[in-house]
Amino acid sequence: MKDKNNWITQGIHISCKHKRSLYNFTKNSSDQKSNAHYIEYCDILRKVINRAKKQNYSRFIAKSNKKIRMTWNIINKETGKVHLVEQVPTLLLNDEKLKDPTDVANAFNNFLITIIEKLNVQQRIQ
Repeated sequence: MKDKNNWITQGIHISCKHKRSLYNFTKNSSDQKSNAHYIEYCDILRKVINRAKKQNYSRFIAKSNKKIRMTWNIINKETGKVHLVEQVPTLLLNDEKLKDPTDVANAFNNFLITIIEKLNVQQRIQ
């Protein structure tokens, strides 16, 4: 599933700009009709946006070979529960890329021990 918002059409962009201009107008106005129009416009725009998102996600699910997994990916994305794939940390040491987690941990330990020893030597000199 791509992370692009392909469902945002030019019409939705224009409607959002119009909504902002309505907001700026109603913010400085005490006219009840313009406030009611703004609220109604927001409701309609929200429904249009939700419908466009549903259609887009329905296309993703229809094209997918694993429909249940795709559905759960969409649900997790919309609810903010996206699980990142665990990546193994790598470290570049002396022009060599360390990929094994144990080697990376040992390299960090050696680096920290070296710094601590240097600090101890400097403290003794002072």
